[in-house]
Amino acid sequence: MTSPEIEKMANMENEYWWHIGKRHLVKALIKRHFEDKNDLNILDVGCGTGALAKFLTDFGSVTGFDMSAEAIEFCKSKGLNNVFVQDVSTLEEAKHSKKFNLIVALDFLEHVQDDILVMQKIREMLSEDGLLFVNVPAHKFLWSEHDEALEHKRRYHRLELTKKLNDAGFNIVSNSYFVTVISPLIILYRAWGNIFGKSAYPKTSYVLLPKKLNDFFVTLLKIETWVLLKTFIPFGVTLNVVARKNKS
Repeated sequence: MTSPEIEKMANMENEYWWHIGKRHLVKALIKRHFEDKNDLNILDVGCGTGALAKFLTDFGSVTGFDMSAEAIEFCKSKGLNNVFVQDVSTLEEAKHSKKFNLIVALDFLEHVQDDILVMQKIREMLSEDGLLFVNVPAHKFLWSEHDEALEHKRRYHRLELTKKLNDAGFNIVSNSYFVTVISPLIILYRAWGNIFGKSAYPKTSYVLLPKKLNDFFVTLLKIETWVLLKTFIPFGVTLNVVARKNKS
């Protein structure tokens, strides 16, 4: 991810509906799978500029890895100290073997070339009863300048993601689409950009919204989280998967 996009993320992630909704989803999943524990040992893989890692400190000790030194500096400016510049694909995972009972990889796997290798390394760092939370961008037809600006390697089909996790040694606990209600707007916006809005230097499609509309989108994602916890959502622009180690 380029420096301008990292700075944009740092400036937006506390208030932007997408990031707030994502944190609400993670909180709901933690409460479902870990009840009210606040002593978890958590790894945030691809921690970015630190808003999620900071949020996760309410639930235990948090370690953050990111490939960007600039992003890690933003994390440290938020008071996070246990954060490191680390390419997980080259990590000696034995140093962290079975260390974490929750690993979150939100909007991360699409950034790495060999995603199955990274999944395998994550598995080795997960405790025997631990869980992995994954979010990735969905649907290859939605590939756009936004993905190029964020240096994505791919967008995922649901069956592709779950099959890769299975191959890497995980059992799927739950999987569903997310960001559903407003997905038609996102699809139209991306399609318009692909046809008419291409620029010489790719940039993300984050759009600052009026506060009331931003808050409305946050409310929609909170409702979607409630639905996701109860049933499978068949369409959305994000995929969410919860997985555990296959012990066989």
